[in-house]
Amino acid sequence: MKGLIKEDSKMFKYFTCFFLLAIIQLNSCKSAAQSSLQESNDTGMDLILNENYSGFEQEEYLLIKNQKELNAFYGKINRTRKPGLTPPSIDFNTEMILIWCGDSSASNYADLELSEKADYLQIHKMKAIASKEENTFIVSPFSMYKLPLSTKTLKIIK
Repeated sequence: MKGLIKEDSKMFKYFTCFFLLAIIQLNSCKSAAQSSLQESNDTGMDLILNENYSGFEQEEYLLIKNQKELNAFYGKINRTRKPGLTPPSIDFNTEMILIWCGDSSASNYADLELSEKADYLQIHKMKAIASKEENTFIVSPFSMYKLPLSTKTLKIIK
């Protein structure tokens, strides 16, 4: 009888440790995801969205300055999504959207920096740190940034 109680006590301790470890792991994943969507830099470039499938086969940068172009982009990325993503609410009188679409070999999101020059906006793509885990999924990630509206041209440095 004492042996049975001792075994139940041990089992309860293991279950409690496992449960606490699972809660800690879930909370740490949530906080990392929330913080990555609220990054911004000093020039007013705000990250709106990171997703794993854009439908683009080659790396592209898109500068969207009206709702029609934004809806066309969402039409393309929502072809294979059910339900599809909803376009964000953007005031195109004061803001514009920059979208980076990675190719099918990209496994990380882009880390972009924006700097404003006299007659153009310069986007600098930072080198991504390769993850230690080998990614076997086929993805074409994209990142969407909100910028203040500008008439300047866009120059991309890789």
